[in-house]
Formats: sequence, structure tokens, C-alpha cells
Amino acid sequence: MDNSTKHIPFAVIVAATIGDEAAIQKILDFYDGYISKLSLRKLYGNVYMVVDSELKGRIQAAVMDMIANFEIIVI
Repeated sequence: MDNSTKHIPFAVIVAATIGDEAAIQKILDFYDGYISKLSLRKLYGNVYMVVDSELKGRIQAAVMDMIANFEIIVI
């Protein structure tokens, strides 16, 4: 799945909710840019932005937890 895709396919979401590691990784890869953007921190001296790897890991862990607890209800 390339990053130009606007949505994650439903089959990947279903596979991730039942614990498929490859599907979970596809979801994390899909949101990697967004997670990195949320993880930016300012470094002072020469002021520039860097990705806080600890914060990024915590966000990724939270996403994996949300995937594990996601319920799909078919009506």
C-alpha cells in the first residue's frame, strides 16, 4: 500500500483487529508521516524541529492499543 492511498482498505483494518502483524504495520506505515508531525519538538541553540522518538513510540503504541480494542459491528 503506497502513501498516495487516501484510505486504508477495510480488509486491512479487519486483519489488524484480529492481530495480523503485517496489517498493523501497514496501518502504522500509513500514518507514519502524521505521527512524525505530531512528534516534532523544538531544539534550541540553532532553533530547529526534530522528531522526538520517545513520543513517536508512545503514539505508535497508543495506535496499536486502539487497533486491538477496535470493534467492527456489521448490521
